[in-house]
Amino acid sequence: MPTPLQDAQAIFQAATPVLKIHGVGGKRWRRNVASGGRIGPWLQGSYEVLDEKAWHRLEACLYLVAGSDLRIRYVGISRKRLKDRWRVSPALDAETMAALPERQIFHSQCWKHIEIESTTSPGATFEVRAIHASVLVPLLEQMGGPLSGFTVLKDDGESVVAGVERWLCNNSSDDLVSWNTAMTGRAGRR
Repeated sequence: MPTPLQDAQAIFQAATPVLKIHGVGGKRWRRNVASGGRIGPWLQGSYEVLDEKAWHRLEACLYLVAGSDLRIRYVGISRKRLKDRWRVSPALDAETMAALPERQIFHSQCWKHIEIESTTSPGATFEVRAIHASVLVPLLEQMGGPLSGFTVLKDDGESVVAGVERWLCNNSSDDLVSWNTAMTGRAGRR
């Protein structure tokens, strides 16, 4: 029987490459929100959208973030579209609070990890892949147990992707979803 890591890698390979984060740098920016931990300051990201259609697609999806070494660092879900989770937002210069000419890409749980890893490993890149529920269900059927058990929820795509996300988080390790803290028992340790 495959390990959770092998199952995650099979899902990642079947998923559509949607975003490539080439690195971070430049002037620090802040989100244009009143307060909260997500305000920043953050480093600017150099990115490209690899598949516009998948980024905008209105369907529940599971998304996975891997580094250039293909180690899956994070798994998440979007109930509607990936673009809602990986936002490109108006940004302010962190020092002057003047509006920046370019919107900035951001993900609330991943960005601090991307910054840390980019600092400790210059040249690090990251790829975000998405697998929509309508593609995930037949894949799970082929993969067999235990993940095929989620296919009983095939008429509710959001439940399927949420179930697989939870299963991957419950089976996390240093080599699988190490950036996730929710549902992993690591929330208090980071």
